[in-house]
Order: sequence, then structure tokens, then C-alpha cells
Amino acid sequence: MTLPTGPITDAFKEYINNEIPARFIHTSNLQFVSRKDVFGIFQDRIASVTEKQVQERIELLQSDPLASYQPRREMVLREIIQEIVEYDILSHRWDEITGEPTFQDISSGKQPVSKFKKLAQFCETSRNLGRNLAWVDTCCIDKANAAELSEAIHGMYKWYANAYLCIVHLAESTSFSDWDRDSWFTRGWTLQELLAPKRVKFLNKNWQPFTLSQTHDDDRKLVDVITPLENATGIPRAVLTADNSEGVHGHTFWEIMSWASRRQTTRVEDMAYSLVGLFHVSLTSIAYREGQRAFPRLVEAVSERHPSWDIFAWFGQPSPDHFALPSSPASYSGFEADVGRDRVGVQKFAITARGLSLTSLPPIPMELGSVAQPEGPRKPFHVTLKPRSDSEGSIGRFGTLVVECGSTRLKTIQGARQLSACIINHHGMRSRASDKGKLVVGKDYICFLLYSEDEGDDETTWIKLTTDNLLRISCLGKPETAGSDTVVGMAADEFALSLVTISIRSPVPSH
Repeated sequence: MTLPTGPITDAFKEYINNEIPARFIHTSNLQFVSRKDVFGIFQDRIASVTEKQVQERIELLQSDPLASYQPRREMVLREIIQEIVEYDILSHRWDEITGEPTFQDISSGKQPVSKFKKLAQFCETSRNLGRNLAWVDTCCIDKANAAELSEAIHGMYKWYANAYLCIVHLAESTSFSDWDRDSWFTRGWTLQELLAPKRVKFLNKNWQPFTLSQTHDDDRKLVDVITPLENATGIPRAVLTADNSEGVHGHTFWEIMSWASRRQTTRVEDMAYSLVGLFHVSLTSIAYREGQRAFPRLVEAVSERHPSWDIFAWFGQPSPDHFALPSSPASYSGFEADVGRDRVGVQKFAITARGLSLTSLPPIPMELGSVAQPEGPRKPFHVTLKPRSDSEGSIGRFGTLVVECGSTRLKTIQGARQLSACIINHHGMRSRASDKGKLVVGKDYICFLLYSEDEGDDETTWIKLTTDNLLRISCLGKPETAGSDTVVGMAADEFALSLVTISIRSPVPSH
């Protein structure tokens, strides 16, 4: 049947060319199936879709509140096409011992048994479940083609979301009790492969299901699966069971990064590339020689699209290119819900090659209190900083700050002419246009440590000091005197301070 011209055919062509992988594996013969082939395979079924069917589906959406987020017709056409163009997708831990089949292996027709065993088993499983098309990352991407590799990295989240089923092969597990030790749960790429798909089926090392329950076609929604899954990933079950095909909603950058902080990748760059789809951003280039420079590029891309204070809620190793950004997701492992949600915090900031400019509450002047020696080799110093007493009258009373750092940064603290704590997650005011930020007595706040080599004046240029721990400071009381920049006539335990612009420059490299 020849496809008629019209909007249904146009939507089909757009979907094939932009929403699915460049090629699949046919589950019967393990041969490549191109996008052009996919078009031919499904064109008869698409041609049989009538305008009447589309309109009937649109009418069913009239009472659906979610339908308002995109045009109903576009939504319906996409759903119809997805129901027709079905494929399964594999999520697995690459076998570094026997190896995996590559694009070149499939193209050349060479199929060594050891390398093709997993692929053959995946295709057989998919075929038995009713699908003719399957996709696997080892061989369906021509990694020697830079343009194709870039398209795959930017499109992979979408490809997993559009698959009919994601088959997860846990090669190190035979039962749920093995999940805490299975390396699949520690790999970077498998995070998006867990969250993006509409349906997931977990299979053990022998390609058998972990549960015989048939109550749902998505294992993540089975009672006997969700608890071990939540324990193994550290991800809330509400996220694991949600429809994340359009991204994870209702959770902060810091929280999502904390899920990734437990994971690793073989290539350093993949820690960033594996999160591109999760945050729905694009990187200007994919370069597998940039090392730790890839992750701060991702963070900067996210901050440009969704500026948020928790971009700066990190500790540990900074980027080699910018002191204000971390070098890996591991720096975001300190997420705490009580200080991570419902805060407005720093939203206006500019990251430049020369430094960082941000709008925040006034820095809290600090001074050195005590220094505790390291408890053993490779252990940090514990430095206690206390608020300067002359600041309590104007900006409030605060607790001490405990800084973990090495000997070099300890010397910096001891030699600094000025030290200040910069709170980054204050509360918002009722008016969004307000130029003030609110603090609540008795609450803890995330901050970072600033130091200056200048004498105290209005033109202080600050430098951010990297620490080995996430810094928190407690608000203990309101200002003793209310100045023109302070609002204290609020609730009994609340006060507000005028926001200020702070310039932070990059530290001079030591030699």
C-alpha cells in the first residue's frame, strides 16, 4: 500500500527520521534494519490509519488535563505512531572479558559465538515477546562516525523513552538479594536507561524474569520489585514508577545529580554524556579526549536553561577549567531533602571565563576559631570558623562553620584577610519581584566559603575556597538592629535581608 500524502504521513516521516535510532537489529536474523527499512516495514499500517480514528482519539483527550501541555492532535498522532512502530531496547553491563559485537562486526557478517551470545539471547527474548526490531548500544551505533555518535548521545534518552520495552539484563544476579552487589546499578549510562522507558522488564543472568507476576507490564510497578529497586538505586519509588519519558519532573538538579553521584563510567567523559538526555540539554560538541572538562560543560549547559542555586551545592574536586564548577557528579552526593527543597536561593548568576558573579544574601563575616588535626593519613583538617561578633547587629546571628580541607587550603584560611560564608539557598519572599531574601531562625542553610586578600571595603573581590565537605550554617537569631536593608517585621522567627551582587574571581594557580 502506498502512503497517501497528508498530515498523518508527514507525522510518520518526522517520527522515523527524528525520534528513533538510525538502525535496529532484526530479531530473527541479527541483521541491521535502517530507518529507510523501518519506513517500508510499517508504511502499510500507517496508511490504514484514518482521520476518523485520529479525531476519535482526540475527543478522548478532552477531559485529560495533561493534554493541554501540547496540541492534542500532535499528541494523538505520536501515540498512534508509537503503537505501530514497536521495538525493544537493551540495558546491560558491557562484558569486558569476552567483548561485545560492534557495528563493524555486524556490517562485515562476522559473528564470533563468544561475542554474539548476549545479542542472540536478547533478540530471542525480544522476538518471543512479539517484537521484530531491537536496539543495543554495542553494535547499533557506528562509533567511528562522529556525527552519528553525537546524535546517539543526544538522542539516547528519547530512544529509550520511545521503545515499547526496555529489557534489563542483570548478568551478576540470580535473585533480588544480589541487586545491591550487581554492577548494573553502579554504571552511569544505566541511570537514564532505568528512568526513561515506559516499560522495563528485569531478567537475571540466565535471562529469566525475577518475578512471575503478570499484574503489570512494567516491572518497576510490581510490589516485589520496587523495594529492592529503590534500595539498590537510592531513587525514590515515586520517581521509579512515574512516567519519565519527557524527563524527571518535580525534583531538583541537586537531587537528580545525587542519584548519578553513586555511579561510574569507564570513560571520564561519559559521566557527563550519560546525563545529557536526563536534563534535556545539548552540548556543542562530543569529544572523547576532553576528560574532566566534559562534566562542567554539562553543568553550565543545565544552568543556562534552568538557573538554580543547587548548581553550587557541591564539594570536592573542582573543574580544571573553572573553580565554580565541579569535575564530576560525585561532588553532589551530599543531597539532603530538608535543605534541598522549597528554597529559592541564588538564581541570578553569571559564569564567565574570568570568574563568577551572583546575587545573594550579604556574606556573613567569619573568623578562625579552632583547628583539629587529621585523624589519620589522607584525612582532612577540621577547621571551625565562627561569625564575627561585629556582624550580628546588622545581618543576624549564625552558628559556626566546620570546614574540612587539606594543609594548603588551611594555610589559605589562616592567611586570609577576610573570610565570609555565602548562603546560597535562602527562602523567597511573597513577591517574586522582591530584592530581598528570607531566613528562618532555627533553619540550616547551604553555603560556600569565600576569602579575600583585600582589606574590608565595598569593592572586595572574593575568591571561592574549595572544601572537602558541603558547608552548612545555622541561623540562630534575628539582627539586633534593623537597618534600611533589613526586614524584621515578619513572623516571629523570620527576617529578610537585601540581596547584593558578589564578584568572585578565579584563584591564582599555585606553582
